[in-house]
Amino acid sequence: MTPDDIVKTLAPDPGPGLTPAAREMLTQIMDTAEPEPRAWRPRWRPLLALPIAAAVAAAGWSATVVFGAAPASALDIKEEGDHYVIEVKDLYANPKVYETQLKDAGVDISLKVAPVTPSFVGEISTDTAGWNKGPFPYADKIKTIDRPENCDFGRSCPIGLTIAKDFTGKADILLGREARPGEKYEVIGMLEARGEPMHCRPFLNHRVSEVRQTLAGLGLSIGEFVVKEPGERGADAEIRTSVSDSMYVTGGALFEYGKAGLTVSEKPMDEELKQTLLRKYGCSANDGSTS
Repeated sequence: MTPDDIVKTLAPDPGPGLTPAAREMLTQIMDTAEPEPRAWRPRWRPLLALPIAAAVAAAGWSATVVFGAAPASALDIKEEGDHYVIEVKDLYANPKVYETQLKDAGVDISLKVAPVTPSFVGEISTDTAGWNKGPFPYADKIKTIDRPENCDFGRSCPIGLTIAKDFTGKADILLGREARPGEKYEVIGMLEARGEPMHCRPFLNHRVSEVRQTLAGLGLSIGEFVVKEPGERGADAEIRTSVSDSMYVTGGALFEYGKAGLTVSEKPMDEELKQTLLRKYGCSANDGSTS
């Protein structure tokens, strides 16, 4: 079974092929023996949010022109100095609707708003033609808007982006939004990552029975299990819909609204690796795990 086959089993019909977000999840699932998860691969690459208030002060923006603030508009597009500030009002509009509004405002990008796991809500990614490795080439021109603190699992917050007026390239942008029931995620973060439901919650090296109970308390069920022993490569992984409650959980990710996929093993992961992962996300290494 190839990596793509396994991701398709975890999240059928995930969108335009195997995104690096999905591959990041797959890397964690298949290569747990590595001391650090691999860096994100291209094509989807999230950018950091830019506080609008700070940017306005730094750039000396003043005049504001509203292009699409009518209640029926899918986007609220404002001109602020040398940037356009774009907030998504209709999260579920057809991308053609966004495209029309953007072109009317003189902004040459295509925009898709798609379901992502909590840590990527409000983040922007790209599938821009010709960009297949390295940092996003327009990071100084296209950024996310400011969002309130603690916009993570279970909170709805505004999403949008800023685009420099002198941006002359072409970009295909995906902006992450919360998923709706029945939707599968197009960009995926690991369960233990900041903003994800199990961040700093004890579950790595815990038994399936314990993790199932914790997830249920968060309104989540387990949809799939990827079974592999620590150190095994992806070719040795097996996908199951059920496993013994006594198995150890060594990772996982949300793959569909309300559903998590867990990586499980008969043996716990190496304790040093577990502590490395916890430290990576700013969590205490002493979580009382069963090992």
